[in-house]
Amino acid sequence: MGSSSTVRVAGIVLKWIRGDKQQNYDRFEAMARQAAAEGADLICSTECFLDGYAIKDKSIPADRYYAMGEKIPGGEYYNKLANLAKELGVFLAAGIHEIDGPTQYNAAVLIDCQGQLAGKYHKHKLGHEDMRHTPGNDYPSFATSFGTVGMMICADRSRPVLLQGLCDNGADVIICLSGGAFGPSNDSHMQNKAQVHGRYIVFVHPAQFLVTAPDGSISKNHMLGDLSLPKGIRYDQLSVLPDEIGTDIDRSGVFSFDLPMG
Repeated sequence: MGSSSTVRVAGIVLKWIRGDKQQNYDRFEAMARQAAAEGADLICSTECFLDGYAIKDKSIPADRYYAMGEKIPGGEYYNKLANLAKELGVFLAAGIHEIDGPTQYNAAVLIDCQGQLAGKYHKHKLGHEDMRHTPGNDYPSFATSFGTVGMMICADRSRPVLLQGLCDNGADVIICLSGGAFGPSNDSHMQNKAQVHGRYIVFVHPAQFLVTAPDGSISKNHMLGDLSLPKGIRYDQLSVLPDEIGTDIDRSGVFSFDLPMG
């Protein structure tokens, strides 16, 4: 732990490679190792980081899209994440396209420092995803050695009943794995949600790491690129092609915050 009263939360701010689980995992692993070396206790990915939010591309045939999913637990890349968490001795909050028989979910998993599944959450507010994904309907929270964690995914942050449900179920902190709106207008929204519900909210996105505090202030804000400039990151620039990895187009980073607990 960062200290007896804090937990160091790291956000892996990483652009997606749509449909390439191996490259997305490899890039995430390298950055997770960096985060752990810098003292992270809890490492968080973006929404659906493994398949690069492939649900966005409706031209992908249904059978090919289904093949990108992971069993939780038991999938190949889920197991890689579990082994990584155990090796590094950290908790991982990771966004995964889950398959459960014929049913598919936009899911977030919490894997503990022993590599065990501490819990999973299914996205509620699907929007365009509902052609292939099934919505979640519960508000789980997960006990850890440093406190109780609630998770939500992207557009779920606009549902007051969901945030209240997470708090009612004991969440001390809420992790929001995201891939949609970001930047100044979203910052204000997240500040309001943190203040209304009296919780820290950690927002991890392909272009931003944001922590909002229970008093409504911003505790940490790292945004990759200037949205006002032509070369800044726009909503439609959150994915990269393999040959763009490591170039100026592929902005990424590991950011952390010592979160007060207790």
